[in-house]
Amino acid sequence: MSRALKTIVERLGAHAGVLCCAVILDLPYRLPQADGLDAAGRSVVLIGRYFLGQDAAADVAVEYILGQLKRGHYPDAVHPVLFAPRASSAIAAAVDDGPIEEVLVHGPRGTGKTHALAAAALINAELHLRAGYPGPFKVAWLHDSLKSASAKTGEALELPMWGGLWSIKDDRTKAIFSLGGQELVRGEFVGCRDEASAERLRQDAHMVLAEELIASLSDGLGIEEPQWRLARSSAIRLPTRRRSSMAATNPGSPDLWPAVYFGVVGSGHPNRLAIQIPCDDRMTPEQRAEHARTFAGTSAMDQRLGEGLWIMAELGQPVAEGFDATIHVTASPLNPQPQYLLAIGWDGGHSPTAIIGQNLNGQIQIFAALNGLHIGTLELIEQQVLPWLQTHAPWALSHSGALLVHVVDPNMATPGQASIFESAEKVIETRLGGRVIHGAVRWPPRREAVLRVLAPRHERGKPPLQIAPGPDTELLVQSLAGRWIYPQTADGRVDVSGPKKPNSPWADVGDAFAYLAGWLLGGESMEISHEPIRVESSFSLDHPYHHSDAGLERPWLSE
Repeated sequence: MSRALKTIVERLGAHAGVLCCAVILDLPYRLPQADGLDAAGRSVVLIGRYFLGQDAAADVAVEYILGQLKRGHYPDAVHPVLFAPRASSAIAAAVDDGPIEEVLVHGPRGTGKTHALAAAALINAELHLRAGYPGPFKVAWLHDSLKSASAKTGEALELPMWGGLWSIKDDRTKAIFSLGGQELVRGEFVGCRDEASAERLRQDAHMVLAEELIASLSDGLGIEEPQWRLARSSAIRLPTRRRSSMAATNPGSPDLWPAVYFGVVGSGHPNRLAIQIPCDDRMTPEQRAEHARTFAGTSAMDQRLGEGLWIMAELGQPVAEGFDATIHVTASPLNPQPQYLLAIGWDGGHSPTAIIGQNLNGQIQIFAALNGLHIGTLELIEQQVLPWLQTHAPWALSHSGALLVHVVDPNMATPGQASIFESAEKVIETRLGGRVIHGAVRWPPRREAVLRVLAPRHERGKPPLQIAPGPDTELLVQSLAGRWIYPQTADGRVDVSGPKKPNSPWADVGDAFAYLAGWLLGGESMEISHEPIRVESSFSLDHPYHHSDAGLERPWLSE
């Protein structure tokens, strides 16, 4: 045994096995943080270098290891992990000193995106210790659920390429990287769809990683933008040398938040970077051929997972027949008018939605479509609805709620959606005030309301529906444009007996819109004045949206 290797063993004690992990990056330049270059000129970062110490003996050991790597040899005590060019570029962006704070790696299935995230965490952890910060390096590792964290990330880290240096512990909710018996990285898995686990989005961490921002087998979101932002805001509390976060995903629709946020489409942001990892970055020709056979179809899913394309999915038959964004979405902002009743359509469950609008002389105007996945109605009110009303329609919260009407999913009257002690309906009434009306239970009247408001006609020279432009209504526009759909039966027929479920958030947004549209269509005039007003029903008396007080005088208060 050489003197250098003997020094390593003595320094670390009687621990057997791997004492250093060499992360090797194939870059067109030398990474400034690299310890050296290998025989092919690739940058080498020695994970575990800090544990060897800072004296002359440690320098001798490092010199020996780098010398062996330079000659193309891998000492028994060093475990190499090599990365291909595109993955290497993504890792470098997350560890190098520079303006990039958030990195997205995206591409087809099987391109090693999870391993790139793990390598970036290891290098940042090693450099963190070398800079004098205390360990272990803490990582908040986001997933849609703890089950997928175990099945995907956990199993990936247990592959032979990592040499057993990662261990998945605590009922497979933590990923620990250790060398010579010393813990370097402690990764805490967070299931964003698991209520209890999602609380850990607020945990302190040095770095945030996220897997599958977009669910692989659907067009839904695995991790929402607010959850990503919350985790990142929590991670700034622990001091470290480099503030960076890194996410991985298979492609989805180009209008989903990861594509826009990271600049896959659009202009992007100077502190964010998206890097596509193609199949040929790490797959052998044989693996690429098998990959091509696996995803040989022409469906959107095949093109996303096989070719890494960001394309719209083939959706089913849309519920919102007749919707046209060029007609129904205005070019200029819309603002609530205090002389008219303000109504909110609600859908409950664990993807609560609030659609805010008015009937202005026969034209329905929609100002906001607010939704929260995996939260309750109370959280939606406190985090989104109440701040929106305070900013855009504070008058609706005055006069004991006389200017505000809530049209709710009848199921929201059942205790348990907000808490075990009260219903979501009661929470709405208590926190916001106003009058609560139940929407139709059956689907046909709700469908009729949607089709009527989208019919190719004009009321008094104006389209019957206008939606304000901008992020506040983005979910509604996407839902009406084709994401709110009917399911298909096993034989391929369209089932119009009700929208496809589960299909969050699109079905939830659509349902809330249907409740709101049905009630707003019931009144030709909803203007508030000092005099009693009359709200005439435009539906028949036996229509499910006809309420007991329709057609009666309503002494609403004015400002």
